[in-house]
Amino acid sequence: MGSIRDIPHEIRDFHKVLQKLGYYKYDTTEVMTAFLEWVIWGFCSDGSLSWESGKRFKEDERDIFYEMFTEWIKVQDNRIKMDMGWYDMFGTYYEVHIAGKSRRNGKGQFFTPPHICDFMVLTMGENGQVGQKVSDPTCGSGRLLLAFHAKFPGNYMCAEDIDRMCCLMTVCNFLVHGAVGEVVHHNSLDPDSWMDGWIVNENLNNPLHKHYGIPHVRRLTKDESFITKHWEWRGEQIASGKKV
Repeated sequence: MGSIRDIPHEIRDFHKVLQKLGYYKYDTTEVMTAFLEWVIWGFCSDGSLSWESGKRFKEDERDIFYEMFTEWIKVQDNRIKMDMGWYDMFGTYYEVHIAGKSRRNGKGQFFTPPHICDFMVLTMGENGQVGQKVSDPTCGSGRLLLAFHAKFPGNYMCAEDIDRMCCLMTVCNFLVHGAVGEVVHHNSLDPDSWMDGWIVNENLNNPLHKHYGIPHVRRLTKDESFITKHWEWRGEQIASGKKV
């Protein structure tokens, strides 16, 4: 894990609040995972998600998650205004303080720098493009999809990762950026390895729905997942000898 000197200045207050739980009693990874799950549970629209990891914390300790949430929103608000419409605080914090070298090397976790994400999306879409499916099978914290959403809003983001914390970060990033799409926790090289899924902001832009304009998330089942259906279709095409 990195030291406080490695953490960007703008997220040090978030780090200090997290360390109220993560310095002595709990592992930082444990606290960060519980916080991400708490955020997602708080935005759950239909009761399909619960906060099981929160049971290990005492009532006064749970109050610290509210402080973390406040710091996260403050950072996001300030940086989105500065940084072309998107900012990935969780991915930055994960890289410098949570994912040690062995974890990154063991899982091949090397996040694309934000400025490279911005450059890459210039070749991925066209102005006015809406209603398309945009996929990242190794999404990390979802920053490439965030960059695409900021440049070309109105499309459906499809995120996949084998690391559960990465999936949780992506869900939270979709929520705060108003991105619509799904996040699937599985090995994209083995689509049958389904572990979990979330659908984010599915009715955010539907003026006839009660969640219009309100960030929300619910559990995604394997049967309704576009990502799963897409991989099944590719498998059928390959089995039949057709080009995909």
